[in-house]
Amino acid sequence: MMRIRSSWILVCAGINLILAQYWTMKEYLLVLASSEVSLLIAASVFIASGSFGYWLAPAGASPWVPRLAVGVFALHLAMPWMIKAATAVFFRYDVPHLTFWLAGFGLVVMAPLYTVILPMLVEARERVSGTAGAQALVRCYGFELLGALLGIGVILLVGRSSHVWLLVIYFAVFAVLIGLLFDRPLAALVCLPVALSYGLLYEPLDRSAAQDLYRNREQDASLQLLDSAQSLYNRIDIVTTDDGGLRLLMNGREYFNPADLEVFNRYLSGLPSELMPGSRVLIVGTGSMSSVYHASRHAASVESVEIDEQVVRLTRNRFRAFNHLDHVHNWTLHIDDAKHFLGATAQQYDLIVIDLVPPVYVQTALLFSKEFYELAKRRLSPTGVLSIYTGHVVDKASMAGTRYSPIATIEAVFPEYLVVSSQAGKNGFVYASSKLPFGRNDVARLLVESTRVGGETVLTREEVRPLLVGNKATSMDDLGIVMEWAPSAYREPLSRLGNTP
Repeated sequence: MMRIRSSWILVCAGINLILAQYWTMKEYLLVLASSEVSLLIAASVFIASGSFGYWLAPAGASPWVPRLAVGVFALHLAMPWMIKAATAVFFRYDVPHLTFWLAGFGLVVMAPLYTVILPMLVEARERVSGTAGAQALVRCYGFELLGALLGIGVILLVGRSSHVWLLVIYFAVFAVLIGLLFDRPLAALVCLPVALSYGLLYEPLDRSAAQDLYRNREQDASLQLLDSAQSLYNRIDIVTTDDGGLRLLMNGREYFNPADLEVFNRYLSGLPSELMPGSRVLIVGTGSMSSVYHASRHAASVESVEIDEQVVRLTRNRFRAFNHLDHVHNWTLHIDDAKHFLGATAQQYDLIVIDLVPPVYVQTALLFSKEFYELAKRRLSPTGVLSIYTGHVVDKASMAGTRYSPIATIEAVFPEYLVVSSQAGKNGFVYASSKLPFGRNDVARLLVESTRVGGETVLTREEVRPLLVGNKATSMDDLGIVMEWAPSAYREPLSRLGNTP
């Protein structure tokens, strides 16, 4: 009987070890600048937390582990709001750097309970059944590994559509684990209703904590969190301020506002589409879907490929005032990974627009790589154009501080390109092709006629090349762009987060 119970304890511990890593990682991404650096910090803390549990597992640990489980259960219930609330306080008192001390809190509470169980039960199996140490470890670890695989399955099946239900499952498994550790079903029955009530309590409490965090970070008490969702890939928040403007944030970083980023989408998709009327357009990424509107006014057809359907669900309605989807009738959406989509399709496009979040993660940086640009090039018509943004104004001063400008990657793939450097858009935009269907004068004329923003400079390849000295192309073998674009400090106003490297 003891063997059966210990096996189920290990399975439950394995499930929750994976689920805890997933949801705590999301919380840390929200408060730690949302970059590959944040991922590394959170992953390192989780590994250290697990190691702390192994260190805490001396002989005779069994009596205090059930009591530890009850305490950790209570802490984990509060943890999603506790992290956001603590960060809001740090911003309120202008000490945001203290947010990193939350990593120390996570080290103590995230994983030790689950990792203390394995050596405890290995020892018990050795003592009770006389099993050799290595054999006991293999059997016990096998059950924990089975639980971990089940945890991954839960994330893939449930996390795609409902973060709340994933947390409910986590705490329900936790309740069962407590009952097994105490060897009393009543203990599980006491904790189970608390776990199930999480489905009702989580969203209003999470929204309140996230809104408080954003208000204090932005130092704007009028800010309102209108809508929020969690997917496998992102936490998506839509906020508004007293001026009524909507803003889109993913993992705490801003990716659309009605001022700067509306201009951004005009340059990225509207301008090249207007220069190529009647084109077949593909937009990689969606965000607010404002790029769809800008391209659709001149294109024969527009397709978007987006990996995260939750982003689409929230933004297609909330941002109708900017994406005008009610008036767009030549648009098709594909929910797919862009690399897979471009690799599988045989369709040729006249314009491919890369409207992605900055390469602050490895997975995003792969879409800024030479290999991805080459893949996009194969899907362009003979005079097709690839449109990207550079992340910075393109001039001597700005380029002097870069080592991985996307222009260097374009230079390695395309024989022809033009660059629009926009002070108003706070960015540079590249139109690259095997044979450009328009020239510098065409772009300059259109900027004067229709953009009316001012502060733009159109640069040819020959003028840009001297600025690329010391710059390296991004490739799958060299993703240094991630470390360059990942923020060195995270206390940035919302209006700047996500727009600059």
